[in-house]
Order: sequence, then structure tokens, then C-alpha cells
Amino acid sequence: MGLDWAGNGWLGIILRDDGSHDFDLFPSILSVWNNHKNAERILIDIPIGLSENGKRACDERAAEFLKPIRNNSVFSTPVRGAVYAKTLTEAKEINEEFGFSISNQAWSICLRIREVDELFDEFSEATGRVRESHPEVCFAALHGSPMEHKKSTEEGLRERKEVLFAKDESLESLYEDVIETFVEPPSWARRVSKNGKDDVLDSLVLAYTAQLLDKEQTTLPEDPEKDRSKMEPLPIEIVKPK
Repeated sequence: MGLDWAGNGWLGIILRDDGSHDFDLFPSILSVWNNHKNAERILIDIPIGLSENGKRACDERAAEFLKPIRNNSVFSTPVRGAVYAKTLTEAKEINEEFGFSISNQAWSICLRIREVDELFDEFSEATGRVRESHPEVCFAALHGSPMEHKKSTEEGLRERKEVLFAKDESLESLYEDVIETFVEPPSWARRVSKNGKDDVLDSLVLAYTAQLLDKEQTTLPEDPEKDRSKMEPLPIEIVKPK
């Protein structure tokens, strides 16, 4: 399963070993877990495993992997104290104690980071099955180099579709089905955020990566640190295709 926050919910795409598929828009990560706790692997585009006192090595490795043109798609995840701060001002003060600031983009998803972080407090069995990935890292790994264009542009959508559909042509019709269901409906309908085609591709490349065999995957870094604040220590890593 690939999972991406799409403005109005978590967009999940499920690929099964028998070739069947499914997709849905979930209101919360708890809803995802309650409905798909038996999934072999769920890859999600959100930080999993937080540092107490500095930058995460996986973010730095991912940015390095995406140089020189897509490295700005990776932001430094705030430290745990900043993620749980009540205001941006408080979060910045906490983060700056450790030598780096917190971007507005990072702060805007702290609620989602907390939501996922708290899942592991309640369900230790999610460890090792709900794992972090990054769509741009996955696309770059599949292509052999970072994408040339931003994903929000027509050129960017086109090149990402070409990379992904070349790996599995059946994903093209699935992509169109998700677009028709959750992107094209009017604004009052149950749908992803406006111009959400890139969110669909993000979920889809994560689902494709999740379906790969273990020997076809690796992580950044290969020997990750662990977040030991949980009952079951969390690897602080980003999963990607080899």
C-alpha cells in the first residue's frame, strides 16, 4: 500500500500480489490501520521516527540522493520537541537549540507527523509494516536519476508517468481510475485537494515500491538509527527501490 496526505485525507492505493488493486481516501491514519492492518507493507510519505537532538540522517541522505535538482523536495524533519510544540514560534525556538530552523512546510505537516507517530504508541505491531518512503526518491531510483521537472507541472507529471508506467503498464489505467474518482469531481464532493494529480502519482509510486520484493528494496541510510521512544524501536529510514 502507498499512502500520501492529499489535502483532504490520506490517499491510499493498494496493489495485491494477485494483480488486483483498490484505492480510497481515509480521514485518519487510524482509519487506514483499522482497515488495512493485515497489509504486508504500507509505505507512507511522512517522517517516521523522530530525532531528539538534531537532523535525521535519512533526510540528509535523501537530499544528497536527489542532488542537484530535486534535493529541495526534502526538508529537515523537526526534532521531537518541535513536532509536539503548540505554536510555530515555540517549535522554532526548540529546533534552533539544535542548530537548524523549521521551515513553514515542515510545520504545516507536524499534525500529520504527530498522527503517525502516535500510531506506534498504540500499535507496536505497526513497526516494520508501516514504513517511511519518499516519492521523489522512489522516482529517482526507478529512473536512475532525479526527475527533471517539478511534479506540479505538466512536464513533471508526464515524466513521472513515463517512468512508472514503463515499470508496470497496468498502473496507467489504475491512475486514471483514481483521477476520475478523487481528482475530477466538483469541490463539494469527497476528493483530494485541487490539482491533486501529483498526489495520485506519489501514492502510486509508493504502492509500487511497497510491492517490490525485499531484495529489490533498500533504505537510506542502509544501517539506520532508531527512535527508541517507542515500545518497539523505530528505524529512522527512507525505503526506496534499489
